[in-house]
Parts: sequence; structure tokens; C-alpha cells
Amino acid sequence: MKMFFISLTVLYVLLRVIFTFLDRKGGKTPAKESLAVKYFSEEDLKKAKEYHDRGFGASIARKIISFVFPLAFFFSGFSVYLSNLLRHFSFGYLTIRGILFILIYLLLEFLINLPFQYYFSFALEHKFGFSNMSVKDWSIYTLKQFSTGAVINVLIISAAYITFRKAGANWVWVIPVVLLAFEMILTFLYPYIILPLFYKKTNFEQGEYTAPIFKVAEISGIKLKKLFQINESKYSKHTNAFFTGFGPEKSIYIFDTLVKNNSPEEVASVVAHEAGHWKHHHVLKGLILGFLGSFIIAFLISLTFQEFSPYLKISNIAGLPLLSFILTIYTFFTAPVDSFISRKMEVTADTYELKCTGNREVFISGMVRLAKDNKAYLYTNDLLTFWFASHPPMLERIKMALDFDFSKN
Repeated sequence: MKMFFISLTVLYVLLRVIFTFLDRKGGKTPAKESLAVKYFSEEDLKKAKEYHDRGFGASIARKIISFVFPLAFFFSGFSVYLSNLLRHFSFGYLTIRGILFILIYLLLEFLINLPFQYYFSFALEHKFGFSNMSVKDWSIYTLKQFSTGAVINVLIISAAYITFRKAGANWVWVIPVVLLAFEMILTFLYPYIILPLFYKKTNFEQGEYTAPIFKVAEISGIKLKKLFQINESKYSKHTNAFFTGFGPEKSIYIFDTLVKNNSPEEVASVVAHEAGHWKHHHVLKGLILGFLGSFIIAFLISLTFQEFSPYLKISNIAGLPLLSFILTIYTFFTAPVDSFISRKMEVTADTYELKCTGNREVFISGMVRLAKDNKAYLYTNDLLTFWFASHPPMLERIKMALDFDFSKN
């Protein structure tokens, strides 16, 4: 198993290098170009390419550092040294020692990535006209993001290590259940606890937009509890909308940027897409599929971890960097399956959107507006789409709408 994982790691590095240059090269074909020029100007395509290629060198450096960091942390011996050092500050409690270790590991990772985060999420976003944040706003947002993520990660990772200790050899079967429970709790709590930390929500009172949205909800069989608007414009010009809630009763959160940049019909069409996810139970299906997949990942980790750490049990918090690295490698190779399932769900939601609104032109105009507003690169490489893309390429979605036969749906 050791040689298998080493071979897999070498393949991971090779594929990362190949994918980086394929991403830079793109996947332009005559068919893609023919469709693109019908809806986008040369200036649109040029700006999208420039945005897509932004920070190429920094992106490579970031990937190298992310790859090396957990390995250096663990195999240098610093991980064990830190764990032993924290014995003096944990009052003899393994859980407290674990929490302190996790916080230090996450903080160091955050600090190493901070220059890249500033460059990509602030400097380049300003350069391309997306960010609305000052340096102060960005700093506050980044600290909130780190703090929120740290709390969530500490809870999840601590629960995982408690499971390792308590479940013994049966942890492989218990861990997926623990992770599923956390995912369900986070999905439920997100709009009530996490979202308010970043956004101010107000009742949606855009009269001309309301009627088409409620019409979509009625067609979809959704009892709308609330219709909210959140202030994405405080941070950026990106657009979105999403449903929350369980059962037939739902609330909708609409980004103010979506209303600003789109017509009432286009906003309703976006809502119809989200309704399609709800109608076909995609959140539930995603949770179930993720739950089943986590058994496979847990089994592979159980075969691999001890091979590289014969004197350190998986229940020892000092093994966290190694565990993180192993997880990175395996999830990279399972990514195509996750991406395929996600794209299938998006196609289903797009199809529902067309059936629900009955308006091909609005669907296409919404896609075109979305691509222009976000400077979306249209000539994505097909292999990268297969491996990583959670959504079908924009041109593929437009072509699907053009070919959609309303008489058969």
C-alpha cells in the first residue's frame, strides 16, 4: 500500500503540472468559438481570458506551498514536538491538547497563505473591477472568514479524533456518520448563524421582481416563508440566489447584485434553477452520496496512514498534517466522480428552469449576463471540465437551451 500511495502522489504531482498548463492553454474549438461569437463580443472574450489567466505564477507557487506544508510539518518532526509541547498547556486533557494543536496548525496555514489570499481576493479582484472592499473591509472579512472556519474545523476535527480514540478499529464505520451529522447541522444553521456574520439581510421589497418569483415557487410547489435580499454589493459584484429550509416551506435569499444586473424575468429564472435543485432533492442526494463516498475514503486512509506513521496511531493529533495530506491525494482522484454527479444535478436544474419558465430567451440572456458579469472563461479545457467542474461549461448550457424541445418536456 505504501508504494501504491507514493505512486499515486507522484501521479498527483504530474497531473497537477499538466492541468496547470492545460488550464492556461484552454480548450478553444471551432464549435465553441462559433457559438461564443453569437453572444459575446471580442472585448468580452478578451477580458474573460485575462481574468482567467490572472496570477499564473502566484497560483503555481501557492499550489507548491500547499503541497509541501503538511509534509514538512509532519516529517520534520515538528508535529510531534508541538504535540508534546502542548501537554504542558492542556491540563492532561487530550481534547484540549488537540484543540490547541488544530488551532496552531490552522493559524500557520492561514498565515502562509495570507499573501496569496490578499493577491487573489483583493489586489486582482480590484484590478478586474469585482471587489468593492477597502483594505480595512478586506482585513475584517478575512479575519471573520478565518475565525468562522477555524471554529467549524476545530469542532469537526476534534469530533473526528474523539471518534478515533473511542471507536478504536471501528472508526472507519463511525467517522462517516459523525461527518454526516456535522454536515446536516451546518446546512441547517448556515442561514441563521454563519450568513449573518457576513451579510445584512432585509425583506425583499422589489415589487416588479416579486410576482415572477412567487409564480416560480407556486409552480414548484414551494410554500415561501420569506423572501430576503442580502448585501453582496458590500463585498463584490458577483451574483447568486439560494433556497434554505427543510420540507416544503422555504426561504429565498437573493443577492442585491443579482437584482441590480438582471431583469425580473432573469432573476425568476435563476430562482427556478434553485427550485429545480429542491424539486429533485439534490441537497439530500448530495448528502447521501457524500456519506457513501466517505466510507471509501475512510477505508483507504485506514490502509495508508500506518504505513507512513508506524509509531504514531491515527488517534494521535500529531498525525493531523499527514492525515490532511493523505486526504488531499485521495480526494483529488475521486474528484471526477464528485464533479460528474454535480454536473448532472446542474443539468437537471437547468432543464427544470426551462420547463418551469417556458422561456428559452430569458434562460440564455441570464447565462450570457452571468458570464459577462463574472468574466467567465468560455473555452475551458474538456479534461479539466471532466475532472473539476461542478457546473457544465457556459457554452454547453447555452447550447442545451437552444436545443431544448419544449414540446417533449
